[in-house]
Amino acid sequence: MRLIILVLILAACLVFLSLSSGGERGATTLVTPPLMHCLGLHKVTQFHLDLYSGYREKFDEPEGLFCMKLASKDKPDTRRDDDELTVYGINSGKGDIIYNKSLASIGMAGAQGDGPMQFRKPLALTGDKEGNLFVADTGNDRIAHLRYAGDELVWVKDIRSREPRGLRSPSGICLSGGRLYVADTENDRVVVFAPDGSLLETFGAEAQGASLFRPYAIAAITDGDEYLYYGDHFIILTDSLGGRLWKLSPEGKALGLVRRAAIGGKGSFNHVAIDYYGNVYVTDREADVIHKFDRHLSYIVAIGDPGANGGPHFDEPRGISIYRRFGQIFVSERAGAQYFWIGTDVLRYSAENLVFDPVRRRCSVDVSFLLTECSAISLTLKDDQGKNRFTIIPTYMLPPGRFARRIEVDCPAAAELAKCTLKLVLVAAPTYSSREYLAVERDSRILVPRVSGLPPAGSR
Repeated sequence: MRLIILVLILAACLVFLSLSSGGERGATTLVTPPLMHCLGLHKVTQFHLDLYSGYREKFDEPEGLFCMKLASKDKPDTRRDDDELTVYGINSGKGDIIYNKSLASIGMAGAQGDGPMQFRKPLALTGDKEGNLFVADTGNDRIAHLRYAGDELVWVKDIRSREPRGLRSPSGICLSGGRLYVADTENDRVVVFAPDGSLLETFGAEAQGASLFRPYAIAAITDGDEYLYYGDHFIILTDSLGGRLWKLSPEGKALGLVRRAAIGGKGSFNHVAIDYYGNVYVTDREADVIHKFDRHLSYIVAIGDPGANGGPHFDEPRGISIYRRFGQIFVSERAGAQYFWIGTDVLRYSAENLVFDPVRRRCSVDVSFLLTECSAISLTLKDDQGKNRFTIIPTYMLPPGRFARRIEVDCPAAAELAKCTLKLVLVAAPTYSSREYLAVERDSRILVPRVSGLPPAGSR
């Protein structure tokens, strides 16, 4: 009887989630996974935490997240479970960690305090596929080393800097290339440890007349990391009370600096994550958005902008973690968490000045748009009946960013097409799994072609 009741409650939970999600497809950089993939469980609220914890756990200042495909849960003889991850989240106000043991059960570990398996205002965590988990135990001036064993988190040891200048309020942590990078907040520096806790090095940073000041969140991609497209290794840091975003070399040399004020509006940089292409995601709890930059720290888009049509909405987004292999992304909020796939978006798309040259059998057109994720794009001319008439670009990979240029290609049917009313249709599909689900399509306005050397049809 209890099992039947649990199934009914879970079914009601899934229906609630699927109805409340909005289910937006297409015009989003982050996309809600299909129902069959996650059974509707892409957004967790206090209602769901009550259900799974038996009313024993409450969201209390959620902060950092970390996701990983654990080796202990992998089934090498099948690929069906490759995208099933373990996700750890910090509940900073209660000093504990919430994680999923399976789709139907969660685990909770930790309490307030300064002993083993106790934390004070922890802010971030990281780990590896072997089940090691490292927590920035901010209020206790230490890094806590835990291990996932038998579906439970167990204490291993604490890590502290044994030098005279010990850790002071470490707020950010990431494991990359076999090294632990720690944002040592009140010491205005980065401390690098080996996973066994031995100190490797420390460094600060200077750029544009600024020095590292109270670093908060940190992410890194370095030599030895899996699922990276570019061999461009770097560290990302937020500092100055959320006012700045740094890009550093793995050795600590400043490579770039962006100030929050340069983006416009009110807000602050919080937690950070890096995807397969080196794009940088930064949560902004004040503005209720996630900022996305490319690997050169050029700004791409604010995800969750209340003024945008469709797409996700956030309530004080905080922690963020990306599983780079499949583009899965997790975001913690004021009272819950959300799960997305990295999709793509085409913004401010326009096509103008379509010209056919029947003599040379050529076609040219001005195209401009903002692409928010590395994508395979195609450009096809369709007539007023929606029929495909000519493909200008069949498939072409583009990185994220602004695209604006005149495209000219061979067109055997130039003379015939010059007599048609057309529109240019752009399709963009990101490179992660389920391209069909994630692809977006944009139509230009109606284009009246011009024959090369003649005025536009219908003009005087």
